[in-house]
Amino acid sequence: MRRLLFSITAIALTLSACATTDVQQLSQTSFKVSTRGAPACGSAGTRNVAFRTAAVEVIRRGHDLFIIQGDTTGYDGWSGINEQGMVVQLIDARSPEAKNALSARQTLGADWQKLVQEGAPITCTN
Repeated sequence: MRRLLFSITAIALTLSACATTDVQQLSQTSFKVSTRGAPACGSAGTRNVAFRTAAVEVIRRGHDLFIIQGDTTGYDGWSGINEQGMVVQLIDARSPEAKNALSARQTLGADWQKLVQEGAPITCTN
């Protein structure tokens, strides 16, 4: 049964979208991004979707600066599904950590407003 579920998930990801992402609030200033990418995404594509989703979520929470505090990668050799998890810490621009933080707007590029409006990416290309 479990293999059948993995197969159905893999086929659904491949046909409907390249990746799916869940975001879980961990504290007032942190959240976790969990992304599952189809075999075509590969680990790098799945990681890219998770990272772009993190940047979108940082802006949606009213911030620009963030640090990735935790990072996990997984691969199911049977189904080819890639998994990426990231724990994201929001950083206040006045805090000492700001000098080492990443900018969500710069991460997303010139079209950041459009990307934030669209939400979490579902494809590994971009």
